[in-house]
Amino acid sequence: MIIWSGWGVLVIVILVVVGGGVAAIIGALFGSMNPDMAGSFGIGAGALAAAAMNWWAGRRLNGGTGRVLLDPTTGQQVVLRRSHSLFFIPMQWWSVPMLVFGLFLLGVGLFGKKQFPAQPDQAPPRAGPL
Repeated sequence: MIIWSGWGVLVIVILVVVGGGVAAIIGALFGSMNPDMAGSFGIGAGALAAAAMNWWAGRRLNGGTGRVLLDPTTGQQVVLRRSHSLFFIPMQWWSVPMLVFGLFLLGVGLFGKKQFPAQPDQAPPRAGPL
């Protein structure tokens, strides 16, 4: 069950659409060179792009002054503003786990185990003694 208020469900939509779009573009451009690296690098870059878009959307939707009401008996001011959250966490703060996930995958793609294909004119190494 997904719990959101206001436009908080946009966190999931932004992650899927923006993140998936960037990952698909990077995979299409660089997938033929090294599919493993392009996969993790593409998903990581997609998560970073989604984090930036989500931060912007969350700050824009959750920002603003709101409506200020004045209680006539006590004279206290009450500010009413709409909240946009997913699982009780404001939209813009979902960008932090997206950022961490994206940086992790970029690191895996760039610095992870490199597997280069054997050259066609070279024979594979032998398993036993000569």
